[in-house]
Amino acid sequence: MPNPEQLPAVLNAAAAQPLLDLFKERLADNEPLVLDGSAVSQLGQACLQVLLAARAAAGSREVAFTITNPSEALSTMAEMAGCSELLAGAEA
Repeated sequence: MPNPEQLPAVLNAAAAQPLLDLFKERLADNEPLVLDGSAVSQLGQACLQVLLAARAAAGSREVAFTITNPSEALSTMAEMAGCSELLAGAEA
């Protein structure tokens, strides 16, 4: 498994475009998306949508999408949004 990309602590609207650009670049090269969620303290709707879209795009390309070490905040926010599948297979 490649080295995880560290997700920023604050995943708000301002972080959505850079995150989207990173995912597009990786997926264009069919590179696995391995993300470290240990630093996430805030997850907004825009970044949640980007993460879900990246997970779906990776799945359709049969490329791995994994969030390792999800923080308690990331886990809680994904669960509250009804998106626990985002962390499916997450390694703690």
